[in-house]
Amino acid sequence: MKNLSILGMTTLMTSCMLFVVCKSESHLENPYKNKTEKELESLSDEKYNKIIAFASPKACNDASEWEIQEIQTICGTSYIPYHKSVDKTSLQNMINDNNRLMEIYRPMIAPRINCIAYRKPLHVTCKEGKADIKYE
Repeated sequence: MKNLSILGMTTLMTSCMLFVVCKSESHLENPYKNKTEKELESLSDEKYNKIIAFASPKACNDASEWEIQEIQTICGTSYIPYHKSVDKTSLQNMINDNNRLMEIYRPMIAPRINCIAYRKPLHVTCKEGKADIKYE
């Protein structure tokens, strides 16, 4: 009986700690909130180019070695190809950072741009050594 109450207390404490940690992280202030539009534009270009370079460490010779990942752009959800050898956690962290930037930058620029709706991606193809996404 004593072991059951210790297990119950441990479970309750763990649940409370997870709730507090998850709740506090979800309310972190966006680090790009106080940046100017010009700074956000520059950061956006820089981050996107780094993500593409990281996601494509080698030439595309076999499309089955590539996957598709969502990324936010000024026009909404887009997709990039990435090689399966890429560290997915690092790639996702880079994309998450980019997406937080887009939360601030997109509303600033959206009224002045003309976006074409993105289509659903089908698969990756290789064109002249570069990974490309085939859409519906």
